[in-house]
Amino acid sequence: MITGKYLKYIVFILLVVVTLVLFTHGLKTEKVVTVTATIEEVAVEGGEVPYITDINVSTDMVNLLRYPKDVPPNFPGVWVLVVYSGNRVNYWTSVPYTGSGTYEITTGLGSVPPDGSEVYIVVNVDNDSGVRIARNTTNAII
Repeated sequence: MITGKYLKYIVFILLVVVTLVLFTHGLKTEKVVTVTATIEEVAVEGGEVPYITDINVSTDMVNLLRYPKDVPPNFPGVWVLVVYSGNRVNYWTSVPYTGSGTYEITTGLGSVPPDGSEVYIVVNVDNDSGVRIARNTTNAII
């Protein structure tokens, strides 16, 4: 039978083990893709529409404890797709669309392509109803 004295030791050891597991898991890193998109409002008959004028792509390594996973969509919002070999490889990531400006979106990769792979980047802007109102694409090596 386990007495109160031994139970305290067992609980302490379990807490130390759990802390070590969480700490070592947090030291691991994974590749993320950061897309910076410049969006301008263009005047058209009846108002303005967004136009994605520039897309820059970079990669970085992020601690797994801060690794971006699926994020609920924002409407209106700017969102990114990362496509490799015809398949979407990124987690769903979007940021609120607030008009002209520069938007930075960091997305995690559910399936990481080999280093040096060419990927197809799609940047979309959706209105408050979820209807796409702007799109631009580029290729990038990650």
